[in-house]
Amino acid sequence: MLHDPTLHTAEEIFGRKGNGPIGHSEAKQYLRHTHPVLGVDRILDHNFSEGWLHAVRAISCSQPVFAGHFPDAAVYPGTHLIQDTIQLAILLFIGKTGPLKKTEMDQEISVVTDVKSSFGHPVAPGNLLDIAVWAQEQGTTRGALRFHFDVKVRDFPYYTQPNPYGITFSSAAKGECELRRVRRRMYVHIGI
Repeated sequence: MLHDPTLHTAEEIFGRKGNGPIGHSEAKQYLRHTHPVLGVDRILDHNFSEGWLHAVRAISCSQPVFAGHFPDAAVYPGTHLIQDTIQLAILLFIGKTGPLKKTEMDQEISVVTDVKSSFGHPVAPGNLLDIAVWAQEQGTTRGALRFHFDVKVRDFPYYTQPNPYGITFSSAAKGECELRRVRRRMYVHIGI
């Protein structure tokens, strides 16, 4: 069952009014990630109970990844773009379902069990990304939620109108993922 049948596109999230912004420092309270891996800049608006958020991510030319990807024509790697988006899904997951237990013997962690994504065009340094993440289902099943995401470059006109070569583009990235809350001890022989 869908949580809110009106939430099917990023534009519906971008135009929604919720509980307001979450700053960078507050967002870090939901995540175990730290710099330089932390890819959350700012949540512009959110509603944990309805299961959605709208965030922005600035792609800076000073990020170390651009030294090798690629020196002659910098492109933000798709793996980084998905990692940044998954972090937002984790933030929404924790905000919607409650904090992870932090006791050493029974510590909970969030894991991504499934990701499906597609890419519509490259992301370059200087781009400002609008990212929508929303829960597909109303409640949790065994501590799991499925999320949809859509990443668009702000002020990119060629989503709706053709460029000089007659081409329109889909979102920079879009897709879905599933997150689960598990006990860290499940991975004892992996060495986490």
